[in-house]
Order: sequence, then structure tokens, then C-alpha cells
Amino acid sequence: MSYSASRIWVSREKKEIEAWFKIQKPLQHVAPRSPFVPKTFEDWVAHKATWMGELANRGNKVVARRAAEIAGRVRRAPVGLALGGKKLPDGLALVLARGTIWVPLQKGGHPGGQKLAPWPSYEELKHEGDDRSKSGYSRFPPLPRDPGNETVNWKQRAPTKQCPFDEVGRPVLAVDGDHEAYLESEMLPLVGSDLLSELGL
Repeated sequence: MSYSASRIWVSREKKEIEAWFKIQKPLQHVAPRSPFVPKTFEDWVAHKATWMGELANRGNKVVARRAAEIAGRVRRAPVGLALGGKKLPDGLALVLARGTIWVPLQKGGHPGGQKLAPWPSYEELKHEGDDRSKSGYSRFPPLPRDPGNETVNWKQRAPTKQCPFDEVGRPVLAVDGDHEAYLESEMLPLVGSDLLSELGL
């Protein structure tokens, strides 16, 4: 059996019909009852013509915008520095201004005295992400670890001591002294009567 590398001329209409037959089954699988999916070859041609017109309009808008930029008619708005260029050397988080291990001081130190943790290695990211996911556990970002000796495996390095703001997901067991202690007699009027009757109070 011999094969030929010659190309056969196919009309544009024949190509469209072949494309229509090729896309019918995936369209029926993805959206069998959608009113927006073309049902006939004529609908398909009209849909494709509309889509090509939309792409041409987008291209024309991009060309017009770039031509206007080159001509100097449209000037881009200047982008300012983050936080207006203000430096925050206190080492507190930008959210709630709490102490965190993720923000170093400007002089290189840290409020807790430790250095900023290095970015985790690829093996650590894979262990905490893909490997945990395969074993049925949730993915978590790796713990920040003390920079220590770089020749030591990442599993052997101790995690950086976190600030209270950084500890996520741990229940607070002790009640801080800042909270007001409410008397039970003051709280009872706030509870619904249905709940009190169910509790037998």
C-alpha cells in the first residue's frame, strides 16, 4: 500500500460541513438542552460568522487604541507607588497592624528576633501540596522554617515560632482579660423564649 503526500483541494463549504459534523457530538455531550448551541448547519454557519465578526471588532479596537497611544492622544494614567511610597518599618502586618513573621523590619531584624524564613524548596511544596492531596488530606502551604544550615534537609529544620496573628485554625482555649464577663441574668433576655422553654428554664 502506498501513501501520497499530495494535497487535495477541498472547498470551503466542504470544510465547514466537516467541522460541523466533527463538533456535533461534543456539543450534544456538553450542552444537550442549551438553546444557544446551534442545531442545524445553517445555525452553525451564522454562529461562526457572528463570532468571527466579534473577533474582528476586538482586533479593530486594539489596533485603534494602540494607534491612539502612538499618536499621543490617549495617555495612560500614572501608577503610583504602593501605599503612596510610605515605608512601614515597624514590622507589623498591613492588615490590622498586628505582629507577624511575614513582614521584616527595614533594618533586617524582626520583632521576635528571628530572621525571615526562606522560601520553601520544591520538595517541600510538593510534599505539603500534591503528596498530601493524594493521601486524602487537604493541601496546606508549607510552614515557615528557620533558615539555619542549608545542608540540612528541610524536614530536620524547626518551624519558625509564629506570632498569635499567624496561627490560623487553632482554637482559643483561654479567655483574654479584655473581654467583659456577662452575667447570666443579663444574657437571659437576649435569648428567645422558645429556646428557654425547650431547656426547661
